[in-house]
Amino acid sequence: MKRFSLFLSYLFCILGFLVTLGMGIVFPFLDLQTLANVANVKDHALLCYVFSYAIAALVIFADVCLFLLLESIRKSQFFTDCSVRLLRAISWSAIAAGVLAVPLFFFFYRVIFISFIGLFLGAVLRVVSDVIRRANEIKEENDATI
Repeated sequence: MKRFSLFLSYLFCILGFLVTLGMGIVFPFLDLQTLANVANVKDHALLCYVFSYAIAALVIFADVCLFLLLESIRKSQFFTDCSVRLLRAISWSAIAAGVLAVPLFFFFYRVIFISFIGLFLGAVLRVVSDVIRRANEIKEENDATI
């Protein structure tokens, strides 16, 4: 069961990477008429592109960190400083993506939900990384006393 769960995690990680990369490649070729139909986007299309690609870069970075975290889990290295750093990198990426999505709210009002999800996910991952950091400290104390 554990292998299947890890397999699913790898699968979703790779699919997320490919979908984000694919969207980044296809996005410029989309019909800009769709963007032009939204109020004020025609004049600010470059701004929308910049923020969208910045968010996509953060998502790809977080996905690579997630892949590395899955690799450490596969090697049974759960409570390590590396795991804490990777979780913190993912959490900061989620927070940054949430913050970068805020200016897009002025063009696409539904983006505020994506922004909130990014900020919330980043906060949750910060708490998880702090718990793992503390567990790592306790593990090192226990290893030193034995």
